[in-house]
Amino acid sequence: MGRQHMNRWIRWQGLVAFLVVTVSMCLIWALFVDPVIKRIIEKTGTKIVGAKVELKKADLSLFPAGLTLFGLQVTDPDEPMKNAVEIGRIAGTVDSLQLFRRKVIVNEMSVEEVRFGTQRLKSGAISKNTEKDGKEKKKGSIPGLSMTKMPDIQDILGKENLQTIQLIQSVKSDLEGKKDLWSKNIAGLPGKEKIDGYRKRIEAIKGAKGSKDIGGILGSAGEAQTLYKDIQADLELLQKSQKEFNTTLANYKDQIAKIEKAPQEDIRRLSEKYGFSAHGLANMSRFFIEPGITAWVDRGLYWKSRLEPLVERAGQKKGNAEVVKPLRAKGSDVRFKEKEPLPDFLIRVARVSVQLPMGDFSGAVKNITPDQNILGQPLLFMFSGEKLPGVRSVRLDGAINRVSPGSSADSINLNIEGYKIQAKSILQDSSLPLTLEKGDADLHLKAVLAKGIIDATVAAKLRGVHISAGGTDAQSGFGKAVSSALSGVSTVGVKASITGPTDNYQTQISSNLDDILKNAVGSIIKDQVAQFENKLRAAISDKVSGPLQEAKGSLGGFEGLGEEVENRISQLTGMQSGGVQKQSPLGGFQLPFKLPGQ
Repeated sequence: MGRQHMNRWIRWQGLVAFLVVTVSMCLIWALFVDPVIKRIIEKTGTKIVGAKVELKKADLSLFPAGLTLFGLQVTDPDEPMKNAVEIGRIAGTVDSLQLFRRKVIVNEMSVEEVRFGTQRLKSGAISKNTEKDGKEKKKGSIPGLSMTKMPDIQDILGKENLQTIQLIQSVKSDLEGKKDLWSKNIAGLPGKEKIDGYRKRIEAIKGAKGSKDIGGILGSAGEAQTLYKDIQADLELLQKSQKEFNTTLANYKDQIAKIEKAPQEDIRRLSEKYGFSAHGLANMSRFFIEPGITAWVDRGLYWKSRLEPLVERAGQKKGNAEVVKPLRAKGSDVRFKEKEPLPDFLIRVARVSVQLPMGDFSGAVKNITPDQNILGQPLLFMFSGEKLPGVRSVRLDGAINRVSPGSSADSINLNIEGYKIQAKSILQDSSLPLTLEKGDADLHLKAVLAKGIIDATVAAKLRGVHISAGGTDAQSGFGKAVSSALSGVSTVGVKASITGPTDNYQTQISSNLDDILKNAVGSIIKDQVAQFENKLRAAISDKVSGPLQEAKGSLGGFEGLGEEVENRISQLTGMQSGGVQKQSPLGGFQLPFKLPGQ
């Protein structure tokens, strides 16, 4: 009886159908959804990075809503056989209620087992060009300047902008512009046509000389006075223009004179930068300090540009305003005012654990969104670790601020204390390679990037260091002096500043090694310095002579305009004072000026 009653309540056919649909959906979910997400992440990541991004597994869950990623590998585009970063596990849950509002809000995400520079089994280059570019960049970071030989003069002039050339180009361009302007001005001044008119009027007055009519004589006198005033007015106009022109001409002559002395400043600057002078060996420490700094700066700028879509939505400029492209092919979503506005995508907090050779440390990244202007808060990151195997303490913090798109700014602060230095090559030069065998280092970095301009300072102090030199040149002459001086160094202090546009920043470096090396090798390189400066002087003079002659030619053409003004003044002055005779054309009446041919 009970079994028959149950059969009335349960429709077995419907239950079987429900189970079949449920199992089918689970199979579809397991077989298709996770692989699709995996492929999307790999494809999008590869496009952003410019090298292969690979994912071992993706797991999308519904209850609770969330996503877990396993084995993420991001290839280093510069070294395709290495991963720029490798992450063991990424997991986060999504706010289910916000999904109904079409917003992906992750309140907390965990990023575990982050490692940098791990080896790959296969190249991650997406094309042959990518692999080639990576090798070239890696080679470019190695200083190739031999410490026992003077640098090649032509190489220096090929990569350095001579201030003399820049001055010449500036003056020449300015001269051409002024020449056009003064040509137009002079064309508007009294010229040949007006001067010829004055001559005719003078002849007419002189024609009245034989007249016996008192009215004609008086008329000639009045015409002479008018003529005098007309000539005087034009003469004053020309003289005023001549004075202005001569002031401009004198200024350009002064600039040309300074330019002729400018090569000496280029020689001094390049000699200090590239020549091994006993007066200033700051460039010596630069040889093995600057490459490391510039490599890290360039690498940071590269990854900043690649990861920019995570902190700022792609847009296009229209006038002075930036217009965000809609995601759909047609139309765009209208964002209405919200009581608590939230962006469409937001990771509030990502807790990260990092594994480095110096030890493991952890931190957090907050406010990850491409719409900071909606959230009203910048991206913040903070990492720290203490009493690690390879370092006493490390702290990294900073911000990426896109809250106001027109005034974006990025900042970073890094403090490392007690870092244990392992054997590291600091100068890969075949004639005199240098290796930092051991030591403890403290490092302090502060950097700001705003409106495309870098402003960064680095201060480092190394204690208990041991620097060794190898190569054939370490046994004699210059190399032996350097090797001997560095072998006695136990403490090294370095200060550096990086300033300027991201595509043309400048580095300034100072170190206590400068004085040590100066004292050690000053007498040895004195003759080399003299030879270097003489060759540099000859090469710069040769490079500058052509443009300088062109500038002088432009000055000569400009000066010719002044001669034209002077000629007109001379003609008008001659009309007032030339051709004086005893007899006046008016008999007893005296003109206020003397006419030519009197």
